Amino acid sequence: MLQTGGNFTERYNEHKCAFWNNSHSSKFAQHLNEHIHSFSAINDIVQILHYQKKGPHLNTIEHFYIHTEATSNKHLIDNQTIYPNRIFDTILKIYHP
Repeated sequence: MLQTGGNFTERYNEHKCAFWNNSHSSKFAQHLNEHIHSFSAINDIVQILHYQKKGPHLNTIEHFYIHTEATSNKHLIDNQTIYPNRIFDTILKIYHP
């Protein structure tokens, strides 16, 4: 999950550079290296989930997507970013029974 106000290609290239240099500056690149995954083309690994101006609304949307991935055990970011959220759990039960 990535919230960025910048260019997606630039952010992708930052992850790619971290991957090739085995840097810990990118959790995504770190995960790929630790689990011996390859780095794919941008169209294969980047998906825009939502367009929104930066601010509290986007932060809430980002937290929801992170919560969704965490409940599916697909979360790459360290678990300290995940907090119980009854509202998100309720929404997920309604839309993903």
